Amino acid sequence: MKTKTKLLALFTALILFSNCSKDKCQGSIYNKYLDKSYLPDIIPYSDTSTAFFLKNGRDTLLFTSQGLKEETVKYYSSEGTCDTYNLQKFSLTMAASDTDYFQINYCADRQLVPLVNFIVLSGENYYETREFSYSAFRNYIKSSIVKVTILNNVYDSVFSLPQLEEDFQELIVKPKIGVLKIKTLRTTYELIK
Repeated sequence: MKTKTKLLALFTALILFSNCSKDKCQGSIYNKYLDKSYLPDIIPYSDTSTAFFLKNGRDTLLFTSQGLKEETVKYYSSEGTCDTYNLQKFSLTMAASDTDYFQINYCADRQLVPLVNFIVLSGENYYETREFSYSAFRNYIKSSIVKVTILNNVYDSVFSLPQLEEDFQELIVKPKIGVLKIKTLRTTYELIK
C-alpha cells in the first residue's frame, strides 16, 4: 500500500512539473529590435576596418575587424510568466591575435533601453565592462572628458566610460572613430593615428 501511495505521489509531482515547463507554456513572445542609426556611434568599425595600437608603449599591433555580427538572444521571463523575449544584438571584434582583442556589444533590452558593453582580452587577462545605456554614446559631449591627448594626437568630444572595475582602469572612445585607449592593470592600448 505504501508503495502505491509513493508511486501516486511521484506520478502527480511529475504531471505538475511537466505542466510548468517552458515548452508547454503559452506566454507571449516579444521581439525587441535595435535602432541601427546608432551603430556608427557605438560600433564605428566596418567589416574591413583596421587600426594600429601601441601596446604598453613599445609594441605596435594591427587590429583587424572580424566583421559585424547580428544575432538574436532569447530571454525567458523569470517573473512567473512564460513570456519570451527575442533580443537583437550586434557585436564586432577587433583582433590583433587570439590573445589581443576587444569586442563591442550593442544589445536590445527587454525594457527597451538598448545597452552597450566592451570585452577586452589582453594576454590571458579577460575584462568586461558593465552594460551602459546606448544614450551615453549619443550624448558624449556631456561626458567627463571633452578633450584628450593620446600619443601626441588631440581628440575632442570623447567619452570615458565611468565606473570600470579596479583591474579595468580606463576605456576612452570617440563616436564614429572608436576605441582610443584601453588601460587595464597590466596592459595599455593606445590608438596610433
